[in-house]
Amino acid sequence: MAENTTLPSLHALHVFEAAARHMSFTEASRELHITQTAVSHQVKALESELGVALFRRGPRHVALTPVGRAWAAELGPIFAQLHAAHGKLRGASRRGQGEIALSILPSFASRWLVPRLGRFLDVHPRIELRISASEHLVDFATEPVDLGIRYGTGRYPGLAVEKLTDDAWVVVAAPSLLARRRPRAPRDLRGQLLLHDDAPDAWAGWLARQGVPDASPDRRTEISDSSMLVEAAVRGQGIALARWSLIVDELATGRLELVFPRIAPVRTDRAYYLAAPRENLRRPAVAAFWEWVRREAATLRTRALQ
Repeated sequence: MAENTTLPSLHALHVFEAAARHMSFTEASRELHITQTAVSHQVKALESELGVALFRRGPRHVALTPVGRAWAAELGPIFAQLHAAHGKLRGASRRGQGEIALSILPSFASRWLVPRLGRFLDVHPRIELRISASEHLVDFATEPVDLGIRYGTGRYPGLAVEKLTDDAWVVVAAPSLLARRRPRAPRDLRGQLLLHDDAPDAWAGWLARQGVPDASPDRRTEISDSSMLVEAAVRGQGIALARWSLIVDELATGRLELVFPRIAPVRTDRAYYLAAPRENLRRPAVAAFWEWVRREAATLRTRALQ
């Protein structure tokens, strides 16, 4: 009978290698941007395929079996070489070319970046821009992305990082809705349909900050996509607690109004950041886009929290 020479799943091997290197399923899940459950599933699937136990599992830790140590010792250099080859070959194929691959949150892309993008392309007509609108936190070592714009805390180890702007919560509504019934104070929001994104406690927190007792809203609708939330507010479907960065253009054009213009915006706990491997910034096209985004974001920095 012929020996089975079929290779195990490459994805499962990759997950196992990360888990073995960290000696932690949790740390492997963070590195690979998958759940801890997915790490455990892939390792179990690999063990089943190989017919051996790779880890001894304890209540609070894991340890490699002798077979697991042998596999980890072989796979570590292989995946390190794959990462290095990918970075080298991707850089070589794109070096000197005016091509940029950008990863960005969908909401910030559609509401802020895209309306301004023509200004960059007019100045740099030879640069080709590829935008990947995704909440996925990319791995620059393995994915063909040059730089990212992220909404978070700014902790992106090993990357060049620059803060673009803080963000803030503001209460907005369509002029047509406010013409029918305009709240004069936060307490007048009782009974109104309030819109929010996937930050479910944001409204309660904002109302409590304004001194409204029993701060839980009476009627509310969650729209998890922040860009869709803005569109719902523009169409008069409710009063929205929205992020300043996503409604600044709608305020400028009059499609939305601040419901309480005298109440200062309330800072969110996150901000926008540019992030990229430092070597990518040596490419003129990437450096030009980085600098352009910095200049454009200056309007948000100077206006959002006044």
